[in-house]
Formats: sequence, structure tokens, C-alpha cells
Amino acid sequence: MAAKSMSIYLLKSGVTVEQAIKDSGGYEETEVAANVIPNLRVFLKPGHPKQPWWKTYLGLSEDLFQQSNSAIAFVGIGKRTFALAFGAGQHLLKEDSYVHDFGTRVVLNAVDPNKLKSTDTLDPESSQRRRTQIPYDGDLALLSFTSDSSVLKSLTGKARSEHSDLVRSVTGAASLRVTTPTEPGDLALLLKRLHQLYKSKEFRKTFPDIAQIRPITDPDTINPLNERLVASVFDVSAPIVLTVPDVLDYGDETYVQFSGRGVSEIFDDVYIKHYREYLEGKGITAESFTVDDLKHDELLLLDGSHETKQRWSIFRSLVFETQAGEGYSYHFSDGAWFRVATGLLESLQEFLDPYWIDTTLPTHEWTSEAEYNTKVSVATGSVCLDQTNISPAGQTQVEPCDILRIGEGTIEFVHVKIGTSSATLSHLFNQAANSVQLLRTNEEAAEKLLKLVKEKAGDDTAQQVAEALEKNAYTASIAIVSHKRTPERKSANLPVFSRISLRRALVALKAMGVTTTVQLVPDATDRAGRPKPRKPRSSASQ
Repeated sequence: MAAKSMSIYLLKSGVTVEQAIKDSGGYEETEVAANVIPNLRVFLKPGHPKQPWWKTYLGLSEDLFQQSNSAIAFVGIGKRTFALAFGAGQHLLKEDSYVHDFGTRVVLNAVDPNKLKSTDTLDPESSQRRRTQIPYDGDLALLSFTSDSSVLKSLTGKARSEHSDLVRSVTGAASLRVTTPTEPGDLALLLKRLHQLYKSKEFRKTFPDIAQIRPITDPDTINPLNERLVASVFDVSAPIVLTVPDVLDYGDETYVQFSGRGVSEIFDDVYIKHYREYLEGKGITAESFTVDDLKHDELLLLDGSHETKQRWSIFRSLVFETQAGEGYSYHFSDGAWFRVATGLLESLQEFLDPYWIDTTLPTHEWTSEAEYNTKVSVATGSVCLDQTNISPAGQTQVEPCDILRIGEGTIEFVHVKIGTSSATLSHLFNQAANSVQLLRTNEEAAEKLLKLVKEKAGDDTAQQVAEALEKNAYTASIAIVSHKRTPERKSANLPVFSRISLRRALVALKAMGVTTTVQLVPDATDRAGRPKPRKPRSSASQ
């Protein structure tokens, strides 16, 4: 019996076929002959015959007409309705009409955990998306899935033996893609079984950590969360951060500006207060402000000459966290919402907070990160290694640290970063772990470090560093410079994905036997409210 592949959606409870269909879908309901499939309604969109582009490209004379038909079939099973999409039939459905985790949950309950084939994952911190496939049956470990830092977008594998009479392989996301030998007369049975699998919570035993972070795609959930996000822009007490959604080189002179309703003043650094005052200056109030305004307005990154280097929507540049319901928090970053299990947040706090110490570095009161590192190194008798490189020739640059503090028989690699954006902090945490690993595994890197220290601090200091490296007598410190005045909150000061990447880095450092501390350094600069004077520009961004 030939197997058939189809995509299956589950309409939300109470949603009718008419409510699920887009008004401009271009589909028409077609008559269904006497059929063994009960409660069936089919909507069809015939394709238009056309010749493939390569016919003309290759100069072929034959008529090679082809067309692609699409259909969507609705099947009522008890009180619920399923939609079976064929071709491009899924485009007929309104996004808020179906259950967005139906496919994922069915697969997690139906799939054999040792017969997985493929995963589609998202790293929320970097917005990297990847597909991992293996040519044989395997488990999540073989597919390189890390439950505390990756979001599972789709999972493909063979069904458990007890389901093989109805489905052979399954792929789950918002919809469920199944390969099934089911004939029309058994379709109702298949859909009933799939609904039972959707309602089951057995997957929590097989995949206990897989749902710690989930992307939110259902408009019914996103819309009220977006309303909270919009309201927080005008709420000075809200835990909202405006940040450049990319890794920056703070060695370059950069400024920021807003556009969308005329350009703003130019500022030294990005800060939510700047944007709030920009809106108020244009007569925008909390009552009139919408999520579309956030998507329309832009954050501009300027170079030293005040020319635009990059731009992003304000919507993508916001980081926000909120509680909604028991057991979960919701995190917004890089223009997307994620549901984070409270258990994950608690485990992060339990792991990270013991690393937190009171700051041992001076308050930041200079104009840039580079100047801070230079001034603090002089004031504390340390070696400034900011913007240096110890990586072997031809490899990606690795900075040993920003400040190298010399003690009695020991040294401390201090890594400094201004701000608490996820992308910036991830770079900082990776640098802390990568530099130690490189120094331990590459003689050329260690030699480069000693040469840098000798040039900057002399032979005696270089000898001290050499002896410390030989004995592995060194520690690491991660210093986060921030305007936040709540050091007692420790790791909770950081966005959730920054906490995840920090834990990953600390685990790596612990495995290498390196004692590490984390500190929040007060930022006393007035980066939040001092505009820069405008310079003449060749063109203004509107």
C-alpha cells in the first residue's frame, strides 16, 4: 500500500471553517461526491498552465505546460476540525485560526526518540537558524541539540512502533507533516489518534528539557504581549532595554540617532530614554502609540563623521521580559517572542549567582569602553590589553582580556563590556572562555601574550605572567558596566539569553579549572541624556 504525505493543521476550539478561511484566498469550495470521509469540505485553487522559464532559456520548441493545483480539506472530528493542506493550500488559513504547537507536540509524543532524522533549530541569542540532518537513526544528542540555548522549530523522525499502522514518519512544527498508509475510510481514525497525541503530556518524560524555551507564533498570544511591550516604552519603571541588535566594535567611534518622524539629535550611546523623549518631542503619547510605530521607527548607527553605517527597526532593537501566567516568563529580543519556563530561570539563578561578587573595579565615568580600560589599568597598576590579539596567524582574532591584573604569584584576566544587550554580552562571555582555552592549547598564543606584556609593562611583569601561565595560576573576571542600580539582583540584571550564554562560558571555564567571578560595575556617565552637537551631513535619513 503506497504511503501518502500530507500536512495537517488543527483549528482552534470553536473556530469554524468560515472563520478560518482568508477572504482573499482565491479558493472556491468544490462539490464532494459521496465519500467515505465524513464531515468533509474541500476548497480548491486550480493552477494556471504555464511554461517553465528554462524552456525559453534553453531555446526549446516543445510545448511544456505545467501547473500546480492547491487544495485544503476540512474534516470535522467530534468537536474539533482539522485542515489538510495540499500544494500551497496552507495559505488559505488565517494565522490566528489554528493551534500553533499542534505539529510539534504530536511529533514529540509520536516519534521514536532513538529514530530521529532531522532538527530545525533557532538560537534566539544570535538569531542563527540551522538544520541538522543525519543519514541514520539517532537521538537529539547526535543532532547536536542543546535544550538550554536552542529552540526546536521542527523535528523529523520515524514513528513509534505502536503508531506505525497509521503513520510511518512525522515532522512537526505549526502543522504536522505525516507519511501515512491510511486510506480514506481510516482518515477519521488517524485524526482522532493525532488529537489524542496532541493532548498527551507523555513527551515530558521522553524529552524533559525540550520545551524550556519555545518561540511564540500564535497571534492570540503575541498581540497582548506586544501591547505590554508598547506600553513599556512610556513606562520609566518597566524592564525594557533599547540596544543595538548586533555586535559592535567599541574601538570605532560610533553614535546613534532615531528616524521615522524626522531625525533626532545624535547621542553617544543607545538608551530607551532617548527614544522616549524623541517620541514625546514629536507629540506622541502612550495612548496613540502602536506596535506598527515600533516597526516603522528606526535606530541609526553613525560613524565618527555622523554618517549612517547601519539601521534597524526599533521593534528589533528592544529587549523586554514580562510575566504572563504561572510557570512561564516571556522574553522579547531581536523582534521575536519566546516563552521561557520558570524552572529554567530558577536553575540559571541557582548556578550563576554564586559567581557574583561586589565590584572590584572603579566606577565607569569616561567617554568610552576603550578609555575606561586604559584609565583603570593605569590607576590599578594593571596591563591594558584591550584591542590586542593573541591568535595564531590566519585565525580569527582573540583578545586575551581587556585588563590584566598582576598579583602575588597569580594573574587575573579581566574582560569588560559596557551594556547588557544579549549580542554584546555573548561576545564577552565567549571571549573569556576562548582566550583561556587558546592560551592552554597553543604555544604561539602564549608567546604573543608575553610579548604584549613585555612591550607594555616590561621584562619583570612579563616574567611574572610567564610563571603564572606555567603554573596555571590565573583567574578570570567578567565585568559588566551598566547603569542598572540593582546589583543585589545579580544575574537577574541580565537578559535571559545572556544568562544562558554566561552559564555556558562559566561551565567551560570551570572544566578548565579556572576560578571565575562576575561583577556589575556602576556606570556614572550621562550616556542616557547628553545629545551630541549635529555635524553637517551629506544626506539626512528620514
